[in-house]
Amino acid sequence: MSFIEDVKSYLRRVHDSEAIRDSTPPIILEPEWIRAETIRLLERLEREAPEPHSRATFENTHSQWMNGERAVAFAHHLSILLQESFLRGASRAELEEHVRLAIAKRIGLEERAASMTRDLELKRLSASAWRQAVSPVDEWEDWQSIPDYAREIRATRIVNGRVEVTPIGNVLLSLTGRDAVQWLLNVEVAQSTGVEDDWRLSREAAAELLKTPRFDDPPEYGRVFAPGLSWSTLRRLWALGLLQRLHEMAVEEGQPNMFGYELLDMGVRALEALLAPNGTPLSVLAATLSQDEALAALEDRSGRTLAEASLNTSAMATARQARLVAHEIRNALIPAQVALSSLYGTLSGSSAETELTAFRRRIDPGITRVLKFVNDLLKTSELATRPPEAFNLVRAVIDAKTSITTSLGIGVTGSLDLPSVLGYRERFVLAVVNLLRNAEQVGAKNVEITVTPEDDGQNLLLRVDDDGPGVPTEHRERIFQRGVTLRTGGAGEGLAPVKEVIEFELRGKLACVDKPGGGARFQMRLPVAERSLR
Repeated sequence: MSFIEDVKSYLRRVHDSEAIRDSTPPIILEPEWIRAETIRLLERLEREAPEPHSRATFENTHSQWMNGERAVAFAHHLSILLQESFLRGASRAELEEHVRLAIAKRIGLEERAASMTRDLELKRLSASAWRQAVSPVDEWEDWQSIPDYAREIRATRIVNGRVEVTPIGNVLLSLTGRDAVQWLLNVEVAQSTGVEDDWRLSREAAAELLKTPRFDDPPEYGRVFAPGLSWSTLRRLWALGLLQRLHEMAVEEGQPNMFGYELLDMGVRALEALLAPNGTPLSVLAATLSQDEALAALEDRSGRTLAEASLNTSAMATARQARLVAHEIRNALIPAQVALSSLYGTLSGSSAETELTAFRRRIDPGITRVLKFVNDLLKTSELATRPPEAFNLVRAVIDAKTSITTSLGIGVTGSLDLPSVLGYRERFVLAVVNLLRNAEQVGAKNVEITVTPEDDGQNLLLRVDDDGPGVPTEHRERIFQRGVTLRTGGAGEGLAPVKEVIEFELRGKLACVDKPGGGARFQMRLPVAERSLR
């Protein structure tokens, strides 16, 4: 597998272990214990080997396990596999004993498990863990382990002794191909401590690579690679498919292999996007989530308890604001684009066509570029928050009714067997509560809420009817704007969030329409969950 797939595979295993976690949380083995135990076993091998090892053979065994944190990587992978297999719910001592036993067997010590079945299963799991620890990237010495890399870039965190996938890791799991690579680069740059940082690419290193896209100096020049570039970072970029090696040549013991590199076209494009002067939606999201994780780590070390909701507060607020801004821009530009197309057709063949054509070369690309950026922003903002969930609309409406203390008479009509919708249930409940409070504030006495399926089966129709004074036709669109109110003393903030929830989060449509017999009718068309997942 490629490096990025190795990282994603590890995150998926951590995520899956969270999903199926029982009352006993997964056990995380400390790297210090792993290193110390491996050294102790190697010393045993040195003393107890049935046939004396030559110095070269023993040095090779030592190098296999201790270079590049390979022992730590192997033990991390194996401990996860064991806890997903026959050691689910086992004690730390049992897990440590089986990991120690696996290392002993792989380095050549004669030890067996308690039964032949366990011995065979341990052998199978050990082989899988070793393949993951010794990835193709390991052709170069001193490579970091995948679990350590994930923890370093804050794609995982340790909470109460167990590993959890963070929002940074969840975003990576939701992306594929070049988007996944670009996400990792943005995360690394957002967190980098400079060119000396082996775990993260710095902006300075990216700029140096673009300045020197090919490095092939002969070995006698005494330089391994261009100045200002971390050896580990170069290998990671190679593993990500962004550069290629030109040659290799061994140098002094303990030093990395001599090699030249050439930045590939994909690497050039990725680094140019990374250094875009105004940033990109991915870079903004990476910076925001990285800041959230850094603050969470600081609070955790200070001994304070972190509520789960607080971890994503700024990221979710940024995401909602981004969606709001993006929708407003798109709603303004698309009609303008359609109007311009009609104008071009109207003026075709007229005396103004030549002059218009000159301006059009500047207008059309600009609109297209802005719309592409807005679409990217909308797509990226959705990655910042937790995934939406399917929920029953009628049950949510009933919850909204029971959660409000009011003198209103509230009736709810709708089948509990209707298809689900996709969104954030608690925010939808709050949106319905806002509509009910709005009705009460304008003097309504009764509200009737009905939920019915449309004939095509793709949407549900939700109506909130009240017997208040109603909304004048000329104000039926304005009331959803922030700061607009028709009530004396109102702040104009009640209905704007309702529109955001219905249209931005549930992908529906909200309108204030005519109601037979007077009063106000708020009508919502909401796509069912299957359609929302398209």
